[in-house]
Amino acid sequence: MLTIENSQLKVEINELGAQVTHVIDKRSNYDCIWNGSEWEEHSPILFPAVGKSNGNQCVIDGKKYPMMPNGFANNYSWTVVDKGDDRASLILTHNEETLKSYPFKFSLMVTYLLVANQLQVAFRLTNDSDTEMPYSLGIMPAFSLPLEGEKLDFYDYELRFVPEIPDLTQFHLDKEGLRSLESTSVAGVNNGVLNLQKAVFDYGHILINSPGLTAIELISNKSDSGHAITVTLEGFNGVEIWKSPDTNKFLAIAPINGFPDVLDQTSAWGEKLGNKVLPAGANIDFKTNITFQ
Repeated sequence: MLTIENSQLKVEINELGAQVTHVIDKRSNYDCIWNGSEWEEHSPILFPAVGKSNGNQCVIDGKKYPMMPNGFANNYSWTVVDKGDDRASLILTHNEETLKSYPFKFSLMVTYLLVANQLQVAFRLTNDSDTEMPYSLGIMPAFSLPLEGEKLDFYDYELRFVPEIPDLTQFHLDKEGLRSLESTSVAGVNNGVLNLQKAVFDYGHILINSPGLTAIELISNKSDSGHAITVTLEGFNGVEIWKSPDTNKFLAIAPINGFPDVLDQTSAWGEKLGNKVLPAGANIDFKTNITFQ
């Protein structure tokens, strides 16, 4: 387990999955990240898949490969390549097992950096293959509710979308986690705000098609504490809002590139909605900032 910290935040990172397990506000010793028993994850990295694939398979160059929901990045220990007081970088590279389900040579590095009350999460993906590499990528931090010191419940919170988009759209999911073909307006959004009391969760999910969105803020208008969590979305083409159907104690806000399959429609991996394609020998950077107020 790695620890990074500054004067405001203390963060713990598990090398297994390079997953953030705790973000502790030093003012109150409050842990902003979910650590309950109802869901054993905390902030998993999603790669090279986001969501569910039909038959737990992906199609690459006409051949089917096994691909579990949200890929395999969370199943492997990552290698620490840099560590400072307020930062840590970890890397995952291809191995014999990953090549059986994802036939590409790659390296994926994540860097966690603390700047005041913000956790910056930067990804660098490199295609070490001699062919182009299609992929999905995301991260799903889950935030404990209520926020620090607030005597509220789950439905006292709301999501504020920045900027306000008049017709924010989503894909609906079935109970297997497969998405609808067509998108619809996100139900309950009013002037760029979605109160969780009015939110319609598909089996715990709201899968938003988010071109143009730059950030989502989790806050309550019933509290004067000023506490809020903001997640930036630049460079990501979607965002998944998720809560466990079994509890109202946390909410995950996941910036994503890539979406689940449509029922009974298995696309080639490079043509799957939201997936990106990285040329041979190239690399690409993605970043999300999580601010804790």
